[in-house]
Amino acid sequence: MRRPSPTAALLAVVLGTAGMSALSAAPAQAESAPTSARCTAGKDQLVNNPQSLENLYQVGFPASWRLATGRGQVVAVVDSGVDARNVHLKDAVTKGRSFAGGAPTDDTKGHGTAVAGIIAARQVDQSVLVGAAPNATIMPVRVHDVKPKTSAIAEGIRWAAENGADVINVSLSTGPSDPDLPALKAAVADAVARDAVVVAAAGNRPEAEPYTQVQYPAGFPGVIGVAASNTSGDVDDFTIHGEHVDVSAPGSNVLISFRNNGDCIVGLDQPFSSYSTAYVSALAAQLRERFPDDTAEQIANRLESTADRPRRSARDDVQGWGLIQPEAALTSISNAPPGSPAAGDQQTSSAGIVTTAASVDPDEPARTRLLWWTLVMSALLGIGLIAFPLARRGRARA
Repeated sequence: MRRPSPTAALLAVVLGTAGMSALSAAPAQAESAPTSARCTAGKDQLVNNPQSLENLYQVGFPASWRLATGRGQVVAVVDSGVDARNVHLKDAVTKGRSFAGGAPTDDTKGHGTAVAGIIAARQVDQSVLVGAAPNATIMPVRVHDVKPKTSAIAEGIRWAAENGADVINVSLSTGPSDPDLPALKAAVADAVARDAVVVAAAGNRPEAEPYTQVQYPAGFPGVIGVAASNTSGDVDDFTIHGEHVDVSAPGSNVLISFRNNGDCIVGLDQPFSSYSTAYVSALAAQLRERFPDDTAEQIANRLESTADRPRRSARDDVQGWGLIQPEAALTSISNAPPGSPAAGDQQTSSAGIVTTAASVDPDEPARTRLLWWTLVMSALLGIGLIAFPLARRGRARA
């Protein structure tokens, strides 16, 4: 996790969101975004289309659930609030706090509720939506409504860390000239010191203005910065590129928990880093369950070193270390930094993609011994089947 200091000028708080609302370049301004045709506020709806699970299967989350589901892990969603009335979340939300007025379970934007559903939605009848860490617990930390403030985001991150969050999801970003950046940096440093895994969006570029610039809190030390991949698994120019990008995750055609009335699909036109950040937070929760003795840094190492990328030792400013691979991360034998000689038992496939061997298997020694005994017994049986007729013929001749 390489973290440069701010150098360029941009007053921005960019909220990676689609289908609901998105913040403009000024920290205290907001603008409306078109609502997905599949999302209708105030209308009860449930999506039962199996294709809506494409993102989960793209990176292999269902296969990873045999290893961990996030059980016992608290994921703080530092966002617009989480509507606990949603049928997918009513049993998933714990006590939170609001730093933007109202209750932590108020969510007039619906953004925080969407992020929470990607992480930990419980499956219900008539819907295929299920969170990537379906047994994790959501801690709602409301830090914005109409006019978000970076200072409130900082307070929310600090409070979440102080109150025992195992993972802190921040699907928000701001530029290096934000006047409240020092407060945000201090809050993140406190969370990292408390061993929380902090995951933040790499940010979405302003419309028709692609650029490369470090965004925060993704750019601070100890934070996992996340870019959004499209339906092909690639990171395009809709995500802000830079040294703050550590990994990528799906951000298009995402099935979410929608406000208080069910679920819907968003991100139909382009990938959004808000949603990809939620997938990475879910994987972090799984890793914290499976490897309870690992530090937050070691959890990040597992996550980054097992991501899919063309070369084992290479990262770039577009996709970071590559597209997350939950099952590989959960079965890696190493928690060393990515690119180091000890960073997992890896090999390169014929397609040039790095894969990680599933080496952590408590039954492997017994299975190996059984295989050898089977081979030995098979060999002895074969010898016996050949020797016995020969011996009989020898006796007959005698």
